[in-house]
Amino acid sequence: MRVLILCVFATAIVAATGFLSLRPAAAGNASPVMAAAQNNAPLCRYGINVISGQTFTNHNVSPLRIGWYLNYRSTANTDHPSGVEFVPVIRLSQTSETDFSYTPNGTALTNAILAHPGARWLIGNEPDRRTSIQDNVEPHIYAAAYHELYHLIKQTDPTARVVAGTIVQPTPLRLRYLDMVLDSYHHAFGSEMPVDGWSIHNFILNEVSCSYDPANCWGADVPPGIDEPYGEIVGIDDNDNFDMFTERVVRFRQWMKARGYSNKPLYLSEYGILMPPDFGFDAARVNAYMNKTFDYLTTATDPALGYPADGYRLVQKWSWYSATDQNYNGWLFDSSTQQLTSMGQNFAAHTAGIASQNDLAPWRLNTTPGSPHFQGSPLSIKLTAHVANSGNLAAASGPAVVRFYKGNPAQGGQKIGGDQVVNLSGCGSSAPVSVTWNGVGPGPHVIYVVVDAGNAVTETNEANNTQAFTVFVGTQQTFMPRITR
Repeated sequence: MRVLILCVFATAIVAATGFLSLRPAAAGNASPVMAAAQNNAPLCRYGINVISGQTFTNHNVSPLRIGWYLNYRSTANTDHPSGVEFVPVIRLSQTSETDFSYTPNGTALTNAILAHPGARWLIGNEPDRRTSIQDNVEPHIYAAAYHELYHLIKQTDPTARVVAGTIVQPTPLRLRYLDMVLDSYHHAFGSEMPVDGWSIHNFILNEVSCSYDPANCWGADVPPGIDEPYGEIVGIDDNDNFDMFTERVVRFRQWMKARGYSNKPLYLSEYGILMPPDFGFDAARVNAYMNKTFDYLTTATDPALGYPADGYRLVQKWSWYSATDQNYNGWLFDSSTQQLTSMGQNFAAHTAGIASQNDLAPWRLNTTPGSPHFQGSPLSIKLTAHVANSGNLAAASGPAVVRFYKGNPAQGGQKIGGDQVVNLSGCGSSAPVSVTWNGVGPGPHVIYVVVDAGNAVTETNEANNTQAFTVFVGTQQTFMPRITR
């Protein structure tokens, strides 16, 4: 836990991390949903998983309207479906009690990073799964590998985003695994583990140790580094248990909040139905589960748990398993004809009915210095607003003009600095814009941030484009010790 006294506060929420969170905007007129003619645009929230290594350019994915995909690999190849984001995955391997390797590495990894500027990098794939086909690393090994890769990626591409986790399912046993990762990281490196987002899978699978009960250890087993006979025991028929699916999403967001990661996005990077049709999971049953989970993921919000930059949605993006893997279930394309299956047609029918949306809003304000202190002379303060788009489009919308004011611009507030611009895709994508505010005296100051001042972007909600934040410039400072666990 950290203790930090700030001289900066928001009108509604006092933040203990050096930034200001947005308050609800005043009521206003909302513009209509974007024209139905744009309903074929790729959606940032929807993705698919492709069998390892496939680039998937030989399938017509446009009817699915997917905005992203992953193939469990990272290469410098940039031949991906048009308009679809490729999410690279770096695979891990534990080579001894204290050492590890990862793939790709060396020049191949550097080239892959440079080929995908600004990409979201998933570190590991199911590191908590004891099997030779998944990463199978103990928590302290994951922490060490993550540390090395995080800094390597950021040094090569400062715009890259590094995503942690990608566990099989967010059960209590596997959250314990992640807690061990965080503790190992803090012990080894003396700081909290830096992440740009968290990734999980959310299959409904059995957790029984194969060492304890080899006859009933189908599913997810018990994570490496944890010596327990079992965790959450489920039946095969639970593979489409919707209540368990939603409980796990909420549980992981609760875990994120309790560990200081509320302001990070959550990606559901793999889920679906693994049980084959001859286990009772025919296409109709799979489609029903697909529709129900899609509806939930699209609408699930919680102001106490969700991601503020994305309208407090619990999950920002999700990916269906799989595109063509007929060894399990839920495949969207016939592997021989490359045509949509009935499940692929269901996916396409679902996304076809989704209207294209943008929703821009300033959601946070930083000041530099973080705790402005007046000592007799007017100050110069850097104001940085974080603007987000909680719409659903994969392509960036803009440019949208951002303006800063001291006081309400509708009542003659004074403009601060020049116009800034942002171009943002949806799903909570966020960008900082800054101005310098000169001649600042002591006391409280109400700063208004106005996004899309020129109404260049059609939005579903225009009422949240203007937000007010209060910056307090103190005349005294009290320094408190910083405490970390």
